[in-house]
Amino acid sequence: MTQPLIDETTRRDLHWVSVFLRLSIGSLFLSAGILKLPGGVSGTVAYYSGLFQGSLMPAFLVRAHASLILFAELALGLWLLSGYRVALGWKVAAGLLTSLAVGMLFAGKYDVASDNYVYVLLSLGGLLVSRFDRWARLPVAAPAPRLSADGHANAG
Repeated sequence: MTQPLIDETTRRDLHWVSVFLRLSIGSLFLSAGILKLPGGVSGTVAYYSGLFQGSLMPAFLVRAHASLILFAELALGLWLLSGYRVALGWKVAAGLLTSLAVGMLFAGKYDVASDNYVYVLLSLGGLLVSRFDRWARLPVAAPAPRLSADGHANAG
């Protein structure tokens, strides 16, 4: 009999790594979105337009990203906290964080870009351990038995 590649203790530990990564990055996104709510979309657009003024980043791209970021952060924070389709959530998070990091590079905010790249790495770690997150999966019902031509259930 072959031994499983990952023992139950390690699986349990990786489950908790996944849960705490979801809580940390999910709360980061949720907090970032909530902090933008008082200024709304117009305030966010004005802030980012000023930040990128004189940079190589096209103004229409800055306005488009700034118009959507509030909603994206709120939605992504709730998504990661919910545990629904976590692997896909981590991919979206890594993509959004990469776009924020690249933007900060264009704005000359290298310290913020560096932090965002750390968050990208944490998101990729979340992707790696997401398959061990027991709270991220709904129970799957056993498939119904197939009936043969004569109406009897087949085993397989």
